[in-house]
Amino acid sequence: MQKIWNIVLWMGILVTMAQCNQRNDDPKTGLNPDWQISPTDITEETNATGEITNQNNGPLVKYQVASSLIYKGEGSLYVFKLRFTTQDSLTCYIEKKTQDFNYHSDAADDQNKLHMVVFNQDTLQLKPSAISIQPRQDENKFHTVSNIHSQTKGDFNGTVNGVPLIQ
Repeated sequence: MQKIWNIVLWMGILVTMAQCNQRNDDPKTGLNPDWQISPTDITEETNATGEITNQNNGPLVKYQVASSLIYKGEGSLYVFKLRFTTQDSLTCYIEKKTQDFNYHSDAADDQNKLHMVVFNQDTLQLKPSAISIQPRQDENKFHTVSNIHSQTKGDFNGTVNGVPLIQ
């Protein structure tokens, strides 16, 4: 029951974050100051390519990316969402505090942080984990590397290219 309430609480927070989303792009360049790339339209999400491998929890499963995107929540919070061809999904909730590209689950208060990861509808209990989200200005997209380790669902590792920042 506690797990369900935690999920309901996080979903409420995320809905509030999405509703409070305000754009602060540089009016001269159009670049998002946090990422130094320009936000784009949601239709770009299907251009992402890559694979996330789930292992160490039964048979190895390779998830092919069908779509992926990053969007801004409230303040310094962002959501990195991956949808796979199997209809499964992996959603990472991160907080951007520095210009560093890395997000760790065990980060200090003044560092970028990987707050939570949800696989389908299951909130993962994380072991030390990290995600790298690297802006590619020449593509106006992100290159991402996931190195997520969970207590009960195994590890989720892989790279995804062409991930857009959505308005």
